Amino acid sequence: MEKPLISIIIPVYNVKEQLTECVNSILEQSYEQYELILVDDGSTDGSSELCDQLAKISSKIHVIHKKNGGVSSARNIGLDTACGEFVVFVDSDDIISNTYLELFINASTEADLVIGSLQDIYVDGNGCIYKKKLRKHKAPLKGNLFEEYYSLIDWLRGPVAKLYRKSIIDEHHLRFDESLSVAEDQVFNFSYYRFITSYKIEEDSLYQYFHYDTKISLSTLYTEKTFSDDLFKMEIEYSFLKEHCPTSYNTIYIYQIIDLLNKYAALEDNFTTSSYYKCVKRLATLHPLVVDSILSSKKQLIVCLLQMKLYWIVVVYYRYKFRRR
Repeated sequence: MEKPLISIIIPVYNVKEQLTECVNSILEQSYEQYELILVDDGSTDGSSELCDQLAKISSKIHVIHKKNGGVSSARNIGLDTACGEFVVFVDSDDIISNTYLELFINASTEADLVIGSLQDIYVDGNGCIYKKKLRKHKAPLKGNLFEEYYSLIDWLRGPVAKLYRKSIIDEHHLRFDESLSVAEDQVFNFSYYRFITSYKIEEDSLYQYFHYDTKISLSTLYTEKTFSDDLFKMEIEYSFLKEHCPTSYNTIYIYQIIDLLNKYAALEDNFTTSSYYKCVKRLATLHPLVVDSILSSKKQLIVCLLQMKLYWIVVVYYRYKFRRR
């Protein structure tokens, strides 16, 4: 029986220093039935030329050059081009273990979504690795996606460390929302998850996710636009959870609310305390908040404060908490 083809999609934008190592980790795969699609998203640092050079190494590598349009547009063009039975997304500055694809394929007979393991790699300004941390799975290694959604929540957001079935993506015309500046990958995943039930975790398929120390202000990363996009994602997720996870949707929803409270508390500079207050109020009134005994006592207290509209207390707590880090 012929082995199934895997399409590996890598958006490329100004990653000349890291791209070769990323591509090499794919060329060293024990599983050879794959195509590698490099989508150059209008790079200006020499990455475009490097993509063409890498394509000469292997006939498995296909390069697409396009005007800069963002990671979602790059992934969408990759999906339009992909010929594989399965799809894998890899970021251009990360690497995968040499049995990554083989183990995914072996596990694919049992589920419509296969989730790998992820190791965070922290790199300082001199390019030296100073910390490695393997994320731990909390859910059973296989089961019903919706029954274990809360245990899987930290693994269901981004598109990396996953194996998708291309037939499901094509049948339902699933694509990344190019209008979103954040959470576009989560919105794509919600769309995919609607049409599956089973998942499997393949712990030995290791994805190494690199974090590079930079001095970019959080205020340039998280803005009122990104907050609006996060709210859009929350609306979609809430509807998704109520439909597919009726017994746990409130717990998961509160978990996500707390996550955004932490995320936007970090903003300073142009993002004032009064702006953060408006964010807190908007999150508190997005959907009804219910205290859940499964949550920690601290999270329960935050929910109570939001229910009582004591938004300033929440603002002071999270801003103070961030500054103490």
